[in-house]
Amino acid sequence: RALQLDGILVLGVPVSIKRPNDAVSPMGMIGGVAVGLQGMAMPGQGPMLALPAVQVTATSPVICINEVLKVDDKTTSDDYTDVSEDMREGCGAHGKVLGVLIIRPEHAQGRPGLKPGDVYIWCATTDDATKIMRAMGHRKYDGRQINMTSFEESKFNTELKPLM
Repeated sequence: RALQLDGILVLGVPVSIKRPNDAVSPMGMIGGVAVGLQGMAMPGQGPMLALPAVQVTATSPVICINEVLKVDDKTTSDDYTDVSEDMREGCGAHGKVLGVLIIRPEHAQGRPGLKPGDVYIWCATTDDATKIMRAMGHRKYDGRQINMTSFEESKFNTELKPLM
């Protein structure tokens, strides 16, 4: 019955009544603020609501991941191979991968849109690309957050596929 009092206004501040296992901390809560921090509570302001996470949806079967590999004068051929294998294994666990292309410095010469270290993952379908982006988009590679975006399939077929 006490739970029915959750949200009741007391002196203009909503009171939060929860079960012990629902509590945010061992201290009680008043107006979404832990007891002892009431001076910071805004009268009439309830607890903050979390928005649902936005689901990523691919627009093509090609995924671009910006600067997976930091390319410098010490980057070896093995580094490119390792990244390519890592991407094929990691992404292949979530969708069918037809190919992985990592941009090398010689690929980027004379092609203004290409940056060495970028990775392009060619998936079997747009649905496979979506599954991969949802499963892997929040991960880190070599300590850096990766950024996955869809890449235009026709542009991939004409400009990048010949480099594979």
